[in-house]
Amino acid sequence: MKLRRTVRRMLDMKPDAWYIFLRSLQLCCVLLLCAFALLLEYNGDMLDKYPLYMTAQSLNESAQGILLVALILSVCMEELQSR
Repeated sequence: MKLRRTVRRMLDMKPDAWYIFLRSLQLCCVLLLCAFALLLEYNGDMLDKYPLYMTAQSLNESAQGILLVALILSVCMEELQSR
C-alpha cells in the first residue's frame, strides 16, 4: 500500500522536480555506462591497468552520490513549490 502511494506521488511531481530527477537519472546512466566500458578495457589486468579499475570504481560511486543528492533536491523542490 505504501509503495503505491510513493509511486503515485512520484508521478505527480512538479515539472521542475521531475526535470531534476530525470536529468540526474540520465547522468547516472551515462556515468555507469562509462564505468562499464572502462571495466571492459580493464579486463582483470591488475598490474598494468589498475588506474582504469579505480576510475571505473570512482565513476560508479559518483553516480550513486549524484542520484542520492538529486533525489533529495527534487523532493525539497517539490515541498517548496507545494507551499
